[in-house]
Amino acid sequence: MKLTKQIDVDAVRRLYRADIPAPVDVLNLIRFKDDEAYRWYGVLVMPLLKTVGARVGWFGGHTISFAGEPQADELGVVRYPNQRRFFALALNPYYVLVANPQRLKAVRAFQASFTHSSDTLDALSSSKWVLVVHHHPGRGVIGALQKSIEQTGGRLVYQSAETSPIVIAKKHHPANTNPLVYKNTALFRYESQERCEDAITPGILNQLKEATGDDVSVQLYRRLTRREMLPSAFAKLIN
Repeated sequence: MKLTKQIDVDAVRRLYRADIPAPVDVLNLIRFKDDEAYRWYGVLVMPLLKTVGARVGWFGGHTISFAGEPQADELGVVRYPNQRRFFALALNPYYVLVANPQRLKAVRAFQASFTHSSDTLDALSSSKWVLVVHHHPGRGVIGALQKSIEQTGGRLVYQSAETSPIVIAKKHHPANTNPLVYKNTALFRYESQERCEDAITPGILNQLKEATGDDVSVQLYRRLTRREMLPSAFAKLIN
């Protein structure tokens, strides 16, 4: 699938001109068919991220599922100054011809939308263990989630809500930017995997389900180290 032949010019133009709250966070929910190939994609795309002023806030690997279907093997938050900077990356000829084909080799399925958060990325970036609660929009949901989880020792470090799907290609493909299944996401920091496992009891899960209308995905992720985010050939060079 060549992106050059699949770009939906009208959809991209509408999104480029749209009034989307800034900064724009792209929540990346990735399922792999080749995670080593994705590490090479990361090397290829990093110069473009820096060029457009994007900041990688956090990337973590899935560890434990507490409720619902896991949404990804790896979850990432990337912040752009606005959606136009995102398109400056996604439509750059280098990205289209070099980086994106590598991404398609690596990714089996992909959810990604434009989201907005009023939080800085500082608290999230320093978090190693993050409990991710994917949920649908609802009045008072985040407050109820925060109340339930923070009584167990978790700390809310980031939350975001979808502001727009990302439409680039004309045809559906599992590895394209498919909209988020759950439009809202809340991330809670725990000091360790053990503390999180001890904290998320059946009683707490019932509270979370009551707050979200029973349709919720609760997953634990561990922040990836710099070495883990590099291809194995590069990682061996880092002490």
